[in-house]
Amino acid sequence: MLRSERSVPPRLVIAGGGPAGSIAAAYLRRILRRAGWSVTLVAPEPAAGPSVALATRPAFTRFRQGFDIDEAIFLRRCAGTYRLASRFEDWFAGGRGHWHPFGACGPRIAGRDLFHYWLKLRESGARREAGDYADYAPQTLMAAEGRGPRPQAGTSSLVQSGDYGYHLDRAGLVRVFREIALSEGVRAVPGRVRGIERDPYGDVAALLLDGGERIEGDVFLDCTGAAAQLVGAALGEPWIAEGGAGDRIAYLSTAREPEPAPFTLYRGRPEGWVAALPLAGRFDHAFVYDGRTTPPETAQALLRAASGCENGTGGVCDAELRCGRRRAPWQRNVVAVGAAAGAVEPLMGFGLDLVLAALEAFVAYLPRGGRAAEVLRRAYAARMNRLHDDAEQAVAAHYVLGRRPEPFWAAARAAAVPERLADRLDLYELAGHVEPEADAVFGEGDHYLLFAGADFLPRRPFAPVDVGDGREIERLLAGVRARSAQVAQTMAPHSVLLEGLHGRAPAGPTVQVAAAAAKDSAARHGPQSLRQSPEGARLADLVAGLGQPFGYERSVKATPAGLQTERFLVSLHRTSLGLDPAKTLDALAEVLGLPAPERSEAAGLIAGADLLHLGYEAGPSGALYKLYVEWSARADAAWHETDAAGAAGAEPILVHRAYKWRVEGSAPPVVTLYHWPRVRTPGEIEARLARLGESWDGAGTSLLGTARDILRLAREHGRGAVHYLEAREEPGPRLSYDLNLYACGLTMGEAEMVIGQAIVDLGVPPPDAAAVLAERRGEALGHVAGGVGRDGIPFLTVYSGMAEA
Repeated sequence: MLRSERSVPPRLVIAGGGPAGSIAAAYLRRILRRAGWSVTLVAPEPAAGPSVALATRPAFTRFRQGFDIDEAIFLRRCAGTYRLASRFEDWFAGGRGHWHPFGACGPRIAGRDLFHYWLKLRESGARREAGDYADYAPQTLMAAEGRGPRPQAGTSSLVQSGDYGYHLDRAGLVRVFREIALSEGVRAVPGRVRGIERDPYGDVAALLLDGGERIEGDVFLDCTGAAAQLVGAALGEPWIAEGGAGDRIAYLSTAREPEPAPFTLYRGRPEGWVAALPLAGRFDHAFVYDGRTTPPETAQALLRAASGCENGTGGVCDAELRCGRRRAPWQRNVVAVGAAAGAVEPLMGFGLDLVLAALEAFVAYLPRGGRAAEVLRRAYAARMNRLHDDAEQAVAAHYVLGRRPEPFWAAARAAAVPERLADRLDLYELAGHVEPEADAVFGEGDHYLLFAGADFLPRRPFAPVDVGDGREIERLLAGVRARSAQVAQTMAPHSVLLEGLHGRAPAGPTVQVAAAAAKDSAARHGPQSLRQSPEGARLADLVAGLGQPFGYERSVKATPAGLQTERFLVSLHRTSLGLDPAKTLDALAEVLGLPAPERSEAAGLIAGADLLHLGYEAGPSGALYKLYVEWSARADAAWHETDAAGAAGAEPILVHRAYKWRVEGSAPPVVTLYHWPRVRTPGEIEARLARLGESWDGAGTSLLGTARDILRLAREHGRGAVHYLEAREEPGPRLSYDLNLYACGLTMGEAEMVIGQAIVDLGVPPPDAAAVLAERRGEALGHVAGGVGRDGIPFLTVYSGMAEA
């Protein structure tokens, strides 16, 4: 394709399935679809097993927003936590620490960074009044107080701007973007590259895989990581090593902490530095050190001590840390992205920023044939080398400005300072300002935060500010700090936001015990429980055949006729249904016996939905299957964007459309619609409940009391919002409420007395109620639904134990 223009759309082949490859496949397929490009992803199937945590920066948050990926779903899939800042301890000197928040430290004044006015106030003798420069950013105060980037209900300007990052599980990130890529029409070919085939002009014509396959293409992306199988091994572009302070890195995962911090902690040690990255399910630690002075076994012992796991015997992974680049990452018709093109020390988390920048540059200099190809290659290389320089110099500055005396730190300071960094430091010291490129990955404000944190201040403030009238500066800066503090106070605790996403964390030393109990519970009551009957096994086999992650929960239903306990629900994201979700849904529903008209209707709805739920229950009238199509994103958006005044009189929002049918029987499926009537507060929910009870004509009146007791319990002991739905059948007499309590972080045990009394009030013998609730006592309390069923009989249903499989 690069020799001359083709008359057919180009074929893009991406080699490598890590973060760079999976993100590239999803992004470029969407961008290049209208131009007719086909995209093929060549990579091994994602492997199960240990993963590592990644720290991202605002560029990735804004990329996710632009890609229209729901944040809540994304963070659940990636065990994600929020990252508002970096905290450095014992870094520039022992016993000293500083914050490096994301986002601006207050507004720009007359087009200038607030730093210049802070420095003028500080240099005027008002050092105490000026305070720390980082404190002018709300993110610093939020991180220090353990807050997240938004209130518990609603959004924030910080969320809108995307000025925060994440801690993400690498394997989860890869799975999410791979699934998006496949759903967008990317062709996936499993396998590893063992060689290339060239055309007569020397360009790459095809990849040769270890299984014997031959994958042709016109343009190739090398996302094979440090191996660089295309641009390096096959085309011979040399790797230029750029010595970082350390040449090895060790990893260790420890148990989940009850309240993960919303920041990355970097701590200097005599032998190197340690990073602590909190995830929802575990805590990852990384130790960067110099293998020439610290043997790996010593580094592993130091890492265990730093993470509080001195007595551990396993779990530490140790690897080479390669820093450097390929000066010409675009060779012939191959473009290297990610670690195949270059890598900097993992301080601050620039890795994904450079991947995203490479993809933007690829589109900006989209490969063409003829004489234009060389011009585009040079422009791409110049841009990516400049951005790599930005990241490399930001890391180097963290060592150059240090004062620690140990050999690791002294050697890092003694290394040659990049020329551009030396010029920047000189200009700043003499003139009081920096001039980075507009699109630099480490911007102007980042430099001022770094310099202030190192206590490296210029000889005088920036002249245009220094010669101005400074009488109003103190008042102005005090107002900025006050507003930042006000913004921080409106944000919810980070732990509360995470509970809404991931459930409540066990406390302290019970983590491992609780994890073991959860694993045992999953083994006894998880998806395997479906196989107790042929009908349940059929559903289990269908879901397992998809080979995708899914959620699983069970429920108990109480009526005057007794208890039903064999009730299960499996949840899948739409992207888990593959390239054609409608076709996959239709095939699943056909095997389960859903009649053709309803099957076609559900298949037509799934493209615009977010989730698919498949259910099974065994009852006195025989087995029953259920299928729910869920629109969670639009309900979440309405929840955050509409206040109580705006909700008054607005139409309820459809959240679920459910189909329920007998495995054997000629009756048509029952269709149930679940709406959110735009209520949020317990008071608003109670008002809806009272109106609901009026339509029951006395049947199930006690269930209104149950709902109120559950609301009270959530208000007094829960930590998240209750989400309220109303269910109606189409057609049919059913009218009921559904309280979604997963965000509250309650357990079945905490609600046992309320639920147990409600079940007994429906006529169930107390020993039966006690037995079924005791078995579920440790599970998360999910949904409590009650009302009058299609048969006119009152019922109570309780869902619990949502887990991923």
